[in-house]
Amino acid sequence: MNKDEEIARLREAFLLFEETSKTLQDSYDELQAEVRQLTQKLAEAEQAKREEESKNQVLLKQFQQLFWSMPVGVLLLNQSGVVVMANPIVERLFGESILGGSWAQIVPKSFRPQKDDGHEVTMVSGRRVRVETSSLGDVPGQLIILVDLTETHSLQRQLAHHERLSTMGQMVAALAHQIRTPLSSAMLYAGHLQKESLSDDMRTRFSQKLSDRLNNIESQIRDMLIFSKAEIKLDEKITLQALADKLLERASELAEQKQVTLESVIDLPAESYLQCNSEVLLGAILNLFSNAAEASERHASVTVVVKNKSQKLQIEVIDHGRGMTAEQLEKVQEGFVTTKQHGTGLGLMVVKAITRAHHGDFVIDSQPGQGTTAAIILPVLGS
Repeated sequence: MNKDEEIARLREAFLLFEETSKTLQDSYDELQAEVRQLTQKLAEAEQAKREEESKNQVLLKQFQQLFWSMPVGVLLLNQSGVVVMANPIVERLFGESILGGSWAQIVPKSFRPQKDDGHEVTMVSGRRVRVETSSLGDVPGQLIILVDLTETHSLQRQLAHHERLSTMGQMVAALAHQIRTPLSSAMLYAGHLQKESLSDDMRTRFSQKLSDRLNNIESQIRDMLIFSKAEIKLDEKITLQALADKLLERASELAEQKQVTLESVIDLPAESYLQCNSEVLLGAILNLFSNAAEASERHASVTVVVKNKSQKLQIEVIDHGRGMTAEQLEKVQEGFVTTKQHGTGLGLMVVKAITRAHHGDFVIDSQPGQGTTAAIILPVLGS
């Protein structure tokens, strides 16, 4: 190979080196550009992460502030049932810190259920609270909320007491006025019964009339005593079916006395309970049945419906008697107004008071010439 050929080959090699160097430089430049883009994206990601962490910190502070300032007791259990968080209301309710304690051990130590608790629970301290629990979804643990109803119950009792006191004068006056007539009749019949010349038929007739007047007086006095009671203790837990059986038994006897036909519709679950005072509650329902019978023609039907609707016990007494206008219906619910010959007008007020004591609602609807439907709606405890 001569010198010219060597020079040519060196030139070719140099050109190839230049091309390779240029290609490498272009690749390096592209790599640098990608590095700058990745660096920028990484910086943006870091900034977004910092902003997200900052938001999370704000949310955490807001949650902590909300947790600590809740007007009810709030505590958090971990998956083992240990109290890991509790706000100040919880400490005031329990009188001490229960952090780190097992909820299963805290409950029997701090709560002392009473027969009349109903949907609340009495604590050892005497305070009455409603306990509500909630799962945390996919997160293991449980949230427990304690609502202190002690003051609410106290205010309700005071309000009910003042309401009763405010109507006591009217009630006593009405009772004295209404008792005077059946008492005079009872004394008259008792006087007749003392006559030796009285025939057996007349003696039986006067005895029945005397008994009717005395029962009327006893009924009015009973209504007054129930209405004036400061509190009705709900110390029984009874199945809905057992209550319905008792009701139908007594309603059947009353229907026979009032000469009407009892019809019944019972639709109840197998295992549901009611916290109540059964005697007082049955008395209120039979009061409605008596009203329905007296508003009906002889041998007409009066229907008693007992059903569980949306976790509520609904007891309806339905008649097809003379009914009432809207004005009459409003008046008889105010109290001391009655359409009966002997009555204080306390009947529906007593029913309302008993229903309210059982944490329920009383509803009545009537149409002239079509009859009346009265319903007592009470909360059900469940199985």
